[in-house]
Amino acid sequence: MHLFNKMLNFMVIRSVSAYGGLCRKKLIKDSAEVDKVSEKLLLDLVKRNRNTEYGRKYGFSDIHTIQDYQDKVPFTTYENYKDYIRRIADNGEQHLLTADKVEFFANTSGTSGEIKLIPVVKRAKKPYSETVAVFMNIIVSEMKKRGISCGRGLNTVEIETNATNSGIPSGLISAYTLGSAKFAIPVITCFPKEIFGYGEGVDMKYLKAFYALKDRDLVYMAAVFMSNITDLMTYIFENTDMLINDIASGRISDSVNIPDELRKKLSKKLRPDPDRADELRKIFSDHSYSGIMKAIWPKLSLIIGIGTGEFAGFAKKLRDYCGSGVTFYYETYSASEALIANAPDIENDNYLLLTDSAFFEFIPVDDENARPLLRHQLEKGKLYEIVVTNLSGLYRYRIKDVVKVTGFEGKNPLINFAYRKNQVINITGVKLTGDHITNAMKAFEQSTHIHITDYTLYPDTSHSPWRLVLFLETEEELSEEQKIHFAKIFDEKLSEMNHEHGRMLNIGETSPSLICQVEKNTFRAYREYRIKQGASQNQLKTSRVINSPDVLKLFIDHTKTG
Repeated sequence: MHLFNKMLNFMVIRSVSAYGGLCRKKLIKDSAEVDKVSEKLLLDLVKRNRNTEYGRKYGFSDIHTIQDYQDKVPFTTYENYKDYIRRIADNGEQHLLTADKVEFFANTSGTSGEIKLIPVVKRAKKPYSETVAVFMNIIVSEMKKRGISCGRGLNTVEIETNATNSGIPSGLISAYTLGSAKFAIPVITCFPKEIFGYGEGVDMKYLKAFYALKDRDLVYMAAVFMSNITDLMTYIFENTDMLINDIASGRISDSVNIPDELRKKLSKKLRPDPDRADELRKIFSDHSYSGIMKAIWPKLSLIIGIGTGEFAGFAKKLRDYCGSGVTFYYETYSASEALIANAPDIENDNYLLLTDSAFFEFIPVDDENARPLLRHQLEKGKLYEIVVTNLSGLYRYRIKDVVKVTGFEGKNPLINFAYRKNQVINITGVKLTGDHITNAMKAFEQSTHIHITDYTLYPDTSHSPWRLVLFLETEEELSEEQKIHFAKIFDEKLSEMNHEHGRMLNIGETSPSLICQVEKNTFRAYREYRIKQGASQNQLKTSRVINSPDVLKLFIDHTKTG
């Protein structure tokens, strides 16, 4: 970076970091009296929205306590809002769900594949802005530890926007929250501002890889999921020569899919960089994948992204790519409906519930008919389905996530994501949750010493008795004998997590599991298939239970034979 850019970078990241430090302190303070903070947030929301169509329907004017709210307002799912959302998106109607103007629709697809539009109002932006500031506070702290005063990073978050029939912008929630910070993007990231707003029809993976490799002094990488970064590294490994040649010549390859207008804008600022290209050629020629990221980017200090639970395998791979000296921050537990929790610090795989992003209720998994609990009433070690009342007009919304309480900060719980309620296998009395599956796979990998890239399960009810089919992508080639042996180990580990599975195996109500090893990059092909179906790469999670015939066919077609 030139001197002016370094000074600007220093001032921006330090000022944002200072704000992030204040946000972290406020969260700790609010956690001490979270019962009062939560009640005030809810009652203020109800009062503000009492004259909306939804508020009149459910008597918001007569709600004065949390118990009133729970008694008068029913649980909801997306189906309850479809008509309201259609009227807002198509006709531009307002004051249906919220007194605030709906300024944006967040697109969400998750693991289900259905594209949903989630209304977003201006006041909902603040928790996201605060979270970005917290990220910067973490980044600057890690830079200071290493004596680094300034530096940019790579942010893989998508920022493409579209519009509904009434002209209201739509896209990922990140596009809305980062929109006001467009000026800062080239200051704190390696991306030029011209890329902002593009998505469809642009090879973003190439652009991310190209601009990241060009910048030797990257200090951080940020993504929604760690899998986004491992996918990017795989792309770099597969396209090393093209990327290095383009850096050397200072041009974007003609084979890259990019609109002519954007290509011209970017080309004006590009210059040949043969020295960086030569440095990269030597690194990729002399270096194994282990530790290569630190070789490419010597100042790399921090990786930001969700790398816990089902993403732990991607985090493990990234640690190998990074080598020593790189810290991991597991950022947020979030949904398009609301920002839910932040990791309190680096290398911490717990998440502390935010106090100002939404009102949360919790349904005990072991007693789903009980009155929902509030956060200060939860118990460590127990599982709860989380229910969200957000700032943008969703009330008692069941996002179908189940979380586990791991501890407390004051009265505020620390949580881990456990599983999705629609990702549960429940056949012949065996209820296998995502938590059972994830923990079993961790134990399975430790016992077999194989390196698992990714996996998914299919409950094969066409087989008699039914059985689980484990589609497995590994770095090693497995023999037929190994697959049979490993299937027994998988059943053993799953039985340790769920004793009923073991009992059903013993009495013959369930057949032994079958392992199908799939070809290399099968799960990348799955993610590309989901993207073609309309999903965003920043929302893509591997579905741990296959419930689509088309997805099943994809994995069967990619299964190794012989």
